[in-house]
Formats: sequence, C-alpha cells, structure tokens
Amino acid sequence: MDQTQAVLSSLPPMAFGFLLVIARVGTTLLIGPGLGESEIPPTVRIAFAVLLSVLVYPLVRSDLPPMPDTVPGLVGLLAIEIIVGAWMGFIARVLVMALAMAGGIVSLMVGLSSVLQIDPTIGAQVPSLERMMGLAAIALLFESGLYLLPIEAIVGSYKLIPPGTSFDAAGGAQLATRAVADSFGLALRLAAPFVIIAFIWYAALGFVSRMIPNIQVYFVAAPAQIASGLVLLIAGISVMFTSWSTGILNAFSSLPGL
Repeated sequence: MDQTQAVLSSLPPMAFGFLLVIARVGTTLLIGPGLGESEIPPTVRIAFAVLLSVLVYPLVRSDLPPMPDTVPGLVGLLAIEIIVGAWMGFIARVLVMALAMAGGIVSLMVGLSSVLQIDPTIGAQVPSLERMMGLAAIALLFESGLYLLPIEAIVGSYKLIPPGTSFDAAGGAQLATRAVADSFGLALRLAAPFVIIAFIWYAALGFVSRMIPNIQVYFVAAPAQIASGLVLLIAGISVMFTSWSTGILNAFSSLPGL
C-alpha cells in the first residue's frame, strides 16, 4: 500500500517534467528542418515529437525544476520552454534554407524565376528550382546524418538554458540574426558562379543592344540564357550539394547546446 501511494504521489511531478520536455523538444522538432516538414502528416510529426521527448526525458530529468504551486507559474515555465524550442528550431531551419535560397538566386539569374510552384512550408509560390533545392536539402540532411546534430543540440540546451531560468532574449536575437546572415552568405556562395556569369551575360547583351538597336536582344537571347544556365546547373549541382553539406556541418557545429 505504501509503495502504491509512493508511485501515485510521484506521477504528478513526472507528468509535469515530461510536459516541460515535450514543450521544448516538440516545438524544436515541429519548427526545425527534417522531421518538421509540412509534407509529413501532422500525426506522424506529433508521434515523432512524443517519442523523442520520451527518449530525452531520462537524460534531462535531473535538470528539471520542481512543479510550481500556482497555475501562472506553470504557464510561465511552459511558455519559456516553448520559446526556447521555437528559437532553436528556427535557427536550424533557416540554416538549412540556404540551399533553397541559392536555388531562388539561380532561378533569377538563368531566367526561370517565373516558373512557380507552391511551397507548403511558407504557404506561397516560389520558383520551381528553389522548391527542388529545398527538397534536396531535406534529402541531403537525412542522407548525411546531419539531422542528428540539432537533436544533440536539444539535449545540450538543457545545460545551456536550464528549465526554470529566464531566456536571454537579446542574446537569442543575436544568434538568430547571425544564423540568418550565415544562411544568406552560404546561399550567395553557392550561387556565385551563376551570379558572376549572369552579370557578364547582361553586360554583353547591353553592349549588343547598343550596337544593334533594332534587334530585340533580350527576346532573342532568352532561350540561350535558359539553356546555358541549365547546362551550368547540371555540371555544378553536385559541387553545390557538397559545398552546402560542408557549410551546414560547420553551421550546425556552432548550434546552441553543442
């Protein structure tokens, strides 16, 4: 009888601790890249979040605060955990988006920016090449095993930001801004050959239009621009994927918690 009462009395603290874990882990998983993609059914994503929380809970149980006595205290703890999870998921996702952004830049440079497709992740139409690059980034994320680094960062974040402590909004904003800048920088580096060649191409077209003003230069040159751009993309896409994987590995290595 005493053992039963002891087990029953331990259930509320355990349930509270698991609730804190799923608030941070689940939010990170649902917002982050890979398992948080909108193409995955919501029930499957929720199941992954619960399963990962079950695995993480024994590892961080000693770092969890005691259950508060008031409802506002409970809500405050959960709100901080959700904010931390959303912050970590956003940083990981914006870094992975570098390949999709590079695809958007390449689409603009080769003249394919008007070929649009709906991206369910952002709920808007994007160039088809950008959408393809975004899907390729997710495939590379799983193929290379890089998706494990954000999961390790989740576990490590409990030492960096223990539950029950305040979240440094200023420091978090700086890290998020740095992640956005790093993602844009990586995207520009990946698309740099297309940008350089496009500038040379447009300069040559401008020179030809000055020399022969009666010819519709851009209309005549558009097929050649698209064809040469696709040839260059086919020739260099493997290098882009390798460079993106290396850049993401370096960026993920500096995630909070690692």
